[in-house]
Amino acid sequence: MTRALVLGGAGFIGVAACKELMRRGVETIAAGRTDRPYGTFTSYVAFDRSDEQQLKRALEQVEPDVLLDLACYQPIDVPAVTRHFHGARYVFVSTGAVYPNLDGRPAREEDFVPLTGEPTPSLDYSDGKRWCETFLARDRELPWSVIRPPAVFGPSDHTLRIAAYLQRVEDGGPLLVPVESYERQAGLAWVKDIGYACALACDLRKDLTHKAFNASFEGVSVRDLIEGIALAMEKPARIHPMPFMQIPEGASPYGPDPGRSAGYVLDRARKELGFEPSSLEDALAETLAWYRVARPSHPGYANRAEEQAIADSA
Repeated sequence: MTRALVLGGAGFIGVAACKELMRRGVETIAAGRTDRPYGTFTSYVAFDRSDEQQLKRALEQVEPDVLLDLACYQPIDVPAVTRHFHGARYVFVSTGAVYPNLDGRPAREEDFVPLTGEPTPSLDYSDGKRWCETFLARDRELPWSVIRPPAVFGPSDHTLRIAAYLQRVEDGGPLLVPVESYERQAGLAWVKDIGYACALACDLRKDLTHKAFNASFEGVSVRDLIEGIALAMEKPARIHPMPFMQIPEGASPYGPDPGRSAGYVLDRARKELGFEPSSLEDALAETLAWYRVARPSHPGYANRAEEQAIADSA
């Protein structure tokens, strides 16, 4: 039986990945910095992966065949994995933010270009992920694979970006969206699909070494998302297109910025990983059920009156 250690296994995507791994018969151990979270359904180990000695001890204790890493975004952590992980596959969960601006072209895996030189000491999330992938690209010994998800939504999404759209559809008011790009394919994914992609990447029967894979919806735009929410809520979809640069912060958190890519190409993920995205309807049904109970509010919703005034004046 394959044994997998999942760093960040009690987090948003980590829980989905652990469930899918266990469904496939993988012995699954979740890991995090805190003591065992309430309701954790897998074996669990607590340690701080930024402390290399703690990482070393955990790997020696668990002896995983696969290390699934959802918690790494500082490049200093990659060499530590190289030094102490001796299993069959290291699966690094990256982000679509590693891609350069593609001016509306769908992103392919080869559009990521490794950086040159060396990283600065302090990096934000996106730059950290770019450097992590750069370090992996330089490493031809570690048996790594990469999953690149876009903005991920689903129940308990801590970013609350999906709530921004659910709240605005529910209140019946206008939704400000970028006229340049709201009908393009957007970079969106359901958390269950990303958990599924992670589990596929942990399948040691497949030769996935030194390869990256996109994982997302296909053909879903911000307009499709809003209209899907409206249909599920039985509300009108009052879409209000306007120039991207004039949209207040938080009004349309999925953007998309016209300079970014228009979603992802999934050809490689389908052919080599075996990934197939779910329907938007299934993702929205589960997410809406969570929203109706939890009633989360996106921070940008505090400026809803300003958005209404902008729409009324246009």
